Amino acid sequence: MTEEEVLWHELEHGVSQQGSSSKGNPFADIPSARVMSQTGAGPSGRVTEEVDSEDDEAEVDSEETEVLATTMTIDAESNLESHPGECMLLKNPRSSVATEDIRLWRYLYGIPPSVEIRVPTAHERVDWVVPGWVAIYELMMKDGMRFPIPRLLRDVCDHYEIAPSQLMPNAWRVLMSLESLSIRNGVDCELGEVLFSYYLKEHDKDKGRFKLIVRVGRAPIITCLRTNDRGWKDRFIFVRGDLVWGPRGPGGVSGHWKATSRDFNRALPSGLIAEERTRQLLDIAVGERDYGVALSEENLRASRLWDFVEERPDLMSGRINIPSAKEAKLMMKGAASSSQREKKRKRVVLADTRVVDDPEACKLSKAEAALAAVGKSQSTGSGEPSPGKAKKAKGKSAEGGDSVVVPMPSDGSVYSDPSFVKDATEALLLPEDRKRLSEIGPVQSAEWSCAHAYQALMGWTHLRSQITAQEKRNVDLTASNATLRKSNEKLAA
Repeated sequence: MTEEEVLWHELEHGVSQQGSSSKGNPFADIPSARVMSQTGAGPSGRVTEEVDSEDDEAEVDSEETEVLATTMTIDAESNLESHPGECMLLKNPRSSVATEDIRLWRYLYGIPPSVEIRVPTAHERVDWVVPGWVAIYELMMKDGMRFPIPRLLRDVCDHYEIAPSQLMPNAWRVLMSLESLSIRNGVDCELGEVLFSYYLKEHDKDKGRFKLIVRVGRAPIITCLRTNDRGWKDRFIFVRGDLVWGPRGPGGVSGHWKATSRDFNRALPSGLIAEERTRQLLDIAVGERDYGVALSEENLRASRLWDFVEERPDLMSGRINIPSAKEAKLMMKGAASSSQREKKRKRVVLADTRVVDDPEACKLSKAEAALAAVGKSQSTGSGEPSPGKAKKAKGKSAEGGDSVVVPMPSDGSVYSDPSFVKDATEALLLPEDRKRLSEIGPVQSAEWSCAHAYQALMGWTHLRSQITAQEKRNVDLTASNATLRKSNEKLAA
């Protein structure tokens, strides 16, 4: 075996490596991120220059600059080399990925600097021929795919001579889950085992895309796959670099979309070996064969599919469930705005706070000041405030503002003795409301109150009916989930 084959064998079968050190890392010599200049970019006559972040990125930490490598720009020469190819897709949206999204993609999905990223132009589509580049969907990254592209995904595309982006989402989920599951459980799973249980089929309506279908008489190895993926076909980019394919390179994998002449339904002549390995995979617990479990961060790192992804404790905790990098960017902006508002609120609170050594003395001084103010403005005939007004003033002073404080006894009960809340309800009548009700008269006040009380009753009745209906739906969903779980167990058996 050559040195390259030995390195690839170690990567595939989990042979001990030296982590991210340069001694045991076959990609340690790959150059860092480069940005193609505006005047010399393109496959022919490429001129590259390193990112200079002193002027434009002065406020960014050096660590953040290293993780969030800037994107590249493509000149007119490179754009002229791309062409439509076979034009396979009828519904073929253009990419909605913007140049400013690329830094966030690198951060969210751990894309190393050695992988160059190209944002598609306004006229380029996912099935176009862009020499030297391969299209990748964001949904692939969200499902857990990292570079290099997983071995089984590469082998299936190599066998059928198609591009990775031609596979439907559940196809790449099955392939990545199989690789993760087989490595962690010590079961060999090659292309023969994949084609023993599955076969490729072209999508009925979306020609050019391919599904991975379970063969008749075979049990599905990977379970609980999704059936409703939406809004992912316009989120794609083009990538290239040594780390995209790993030491073996792309092989026969097509970098662009094309029709395949392979027989989809023909399995490889693997015989009893594939059958035995498939049985070992099916013997694994159903819960572990759930694609969501197989593609969790913990299991992906244990299977070495994330060997070249830097571990980020602040971010890489669990699967990423962000709809898109653009929405993640908006979420980060919203969090920053909330943080700014919270800091401003704290500054206002601190500005109004007075430091007092004796808290009890502070309470007394506030109460005395409030009583004096009430006595001046609303005094009785003797010049002293009435007990009721003094009590209210003391309650207002305890809050330190102009709000109305309603005293409620802690040992009272509205159900046993409703009369004790009479004084409290009178205190709730604000002066402006009392003035307005006095102007409209008792009859109109009663009519106004009756109408709003009826509206409140109707709102409460509607809310109660909605809660009852929701509880019934929850019961029905629980029963349906139990039935589906039993069906899955029977299929797995």
